[in-house]
Amino acid sequence: MKKIGIITHYDVHNHGALLQLTALIRVLAAKGYEAKALRFDKNYDFMGHDLKAKYDVSAKSVGIYMKYLKEKGMGCTVYNFRKRHTLNDYKSRAGLIGDYYSECGQLDGVIVGSDEVFALHTGPTPVMFGHCLPTDAVMSYAGSFGPTTYEDICRLHSENFVRSGIEGMKYVTVRDGNSADVVERLTGERPAVVVDPVLLYGYKDEIAGMKAPKVGDCLLVYSYDNRMNSPEEVKAITEYAHGKGLKTLSPGFYHKWCDYNIDVDPIELLSYFKNAAEVVTDTFHGSVMSLITGARFVAKTRESNHLKLVNLLEEYGVADRIITRWDDLAATMDKPMDYEKINEEIERRRSESMAHLDKMLEFTSDKA
Repeated sequence: MKKIGIITHYDVHNHGALLQLTALIRVLAAKGYEAKALRFDKNYDFMGHDLKAKYDVSAKSVGIYMKYLKEKGMGCTVYNFRKRHTLNDYKSRAGLIGDYYSECGQLDGVIVGSDEVFALHTGPTPVMFGHCLPTDAVMSYAGSFGPTTYEDICRLHSENFVRSGIEGMKYVTVRDGNSADVVERLTGERPAVVVDPVLLYGYKDEIAGMKAPKVGDCLLVYSYDNRMNSPEEVKAITEYAHGKGLKTLSPGFYHKWCDYNIDVDPIELLSYFKNAAEVVTDTFHGSVMSLITGARFVAKTRESNHLKLVNLLEEYGVADRIITRWDDLAATMDKPMDYEKINEEIERRRSESMAHLDKMLEFTSDKA
């Protein structure tokens, strides 16, 4: 069996990131490839010296974590401690993580992606741009620059660094229009836009066999811990939910104002989306999970994800699910959703994306 390494955000405690990694591994397994995420050290140089200490865990980072405990409170801190254990256990059970990239030996290929592997907001990490990997067959599946634009790359004096990595890849596909624009401006060639691995794999069998969680009718809130906590947001969401007789439920992230905060692994999370009465999210993968489970949802865009989230919803004809003001929550949620049409588009894009992946894998036919 041929072996493929995957370069992605394997070390984050984020359900969407792990769902996309799991999905790509399972798609590749169905095609006869053994794939695991390769470990590497991420660069944080662009975050500033003081904030970098948060990620370089040492005595210097103690103050940052004490500040976190003071600001977030004991409830959030304990929840995230348990969440870390849950997600680490999931990664171990699912066999997602392989060797350190420089110690794994020669591979038949390496796929960079998906997720925001090309984003430069933390710093320039060479392996995320295909540099120094243990194969000549380096490719990108659904790579994304996230909020990073071409102008950002120029401002950070990283054009040559990014361009050389992209041009050195055997096959490049991206996940969104902004990323396609950046690659085209850097290289002169426009890459194909493919679906996120979660949409590519779909989790159909897993979703079909899921039992309803033991909670009543709920409005599912899916947002990072540090968002959807302002008085305006909390008031709008809770009044809307309680006005419809719904409890508020946050699976995967802690919001002390929600009626339920549930610690779940990535696969279990999908059952909450499937069985939620309605969903409010402001994340890319929150919207993706809503789409594959047939959920009624609205999406609040933010500066950090506006480009990729709007692009995603436009692709499936559901840009009318976007809200920019909380006053529009009820009216937007009440708009009808034609999931027959949505699912047809998902299948069409899935088929096109799978064809690109198959072409990509042809570069592993000769031993790298």
